[in-house]
Amino acid sequence: MKKNDFATFIVYVGMFAIALLVGLLVIKPIIENYYSALPLHPAVIMVLGLIGGVILNASMLEGGHLLGAKAGKYRVVKSTILGLSFKKENGKTKVGLSGFDGLVGETKVAPLDVKESSLTAFLFFPILFLFIEFIACMVGIVICQGQEGSNPSIAWLHVLLVTILTVAGMIYLYDLFPANIESRTDGYLFVLLSKPANKEAFNNLLLAEAAAYEKQPIPETPVYTELTDFTVYLNSLTVYRLLTENKVSEALPVLEPIINAERDVSASVKLQAKALKLATLLEEEKKDKGKALYEELTDEEKKYIASLASLTALRCYALIAAFIESSESEVNYAIDKAEKSIKACEPNIKEAEKSLLQLDVDLIREAHPSWDVYKLPWEEKEEAEEK
Repeated sequence: MKKNDFATFIVYVGMFAIALLVGLLVIKPIIENYYSALPLHPAVIMVLGLIGGVILNASMLEGGHLLGAKAGKYRVVKSTILGLSFKKENGKTKVGLSGFDGLVGETKVAPLDVKESSLTAFLFFPILFLFIEFIACMVGIVICQGQEGSNPSIAWLHVLLVTILTVAGMIYLYDLFPANIESRTDGYLFVLLSKPANKEAFNNLLLAEAAAYEKQPIPETPVYTELTDFTVYLNSLTVYRLLTENKVSEALPVLEPIINAERDVSASVKLQAKALKLATLLEEEKKDKGKALYEELTDEEKKYIASLASLTALRCYALIAAFIESSESEVNYAIDKAEKSIKACEPNIKEAEKSLLQLDVDLIREAHPSWDVYKLPWEEKEEAEEK
């Protein structure tokens, strides 16, 4: 599913605001009052607090995920804390360095039973650990405040604890933010799994992701009849797989319930499904059904396609321009925007959409041999390499 760039921006602004406010309103007065009694330079104390806070909170966050996975009946595929990864191969735990999809770490899991496994503990254990950390740090801070008058040198510990707690606030703000930002956060999962229909669907997705990571055969994702934006997303992966296998007669029936959904599916998702259906029909040798569907489009649906808001909409626009409106310039207008749309495309469907875009451009060229149809980005690259 697409990441929310605005939500990501808000999260980082919030993290910066936490650091700035705590620095100015809490840490700065402590340093000003007890500077001469500090055993180390304030900057050194804060750097130690930052490093310690990141290591501590990353370990607690992923440690909570590990315990929660076991409690929720999941198999841990891989756990990564600040680039240090742990995974099991042939019954042995292997340690190495690895990238991760998260701020400070990532724990990949796979359900032992798609119906029974639950991520509730996986999501709540890190919050429990944060609560324990908060209580421990606040007790230490209160003790420091009570003794600073008679023992000013203890102020260094006060600064250290405040810094660690600030880092915790920043990390958990990121992790618990309830939106799909640049990584799959716990906050996003809380929102996603609040709908019962998404729970089993998400477990199936985790199974597929684990199989892909472990280079095992990927289980076929079922087609979900109880529709939400998330189950529609998973259904769309099935649609793209069928389309790339040229199984149009199997793909179209999966789109129909999405287009006709009256609730639980957002308008943008339905518009995307309608555009995908129209593009698929216009790719057929006989385009009567596609032209008939085009005549039935509402103003909102036409506006969505004309906006080129997705690679699907762009393909649909180009096919309409070629086979209904016979406009060479509009076809090229769409192709000219292809590179930008490809970059913004959802990663799990990007390759399928690119292959469909190539198919559409080939069909347009075949139908209009006299047109000077623009080259696609990869065609231009191939041509440049040949020269």
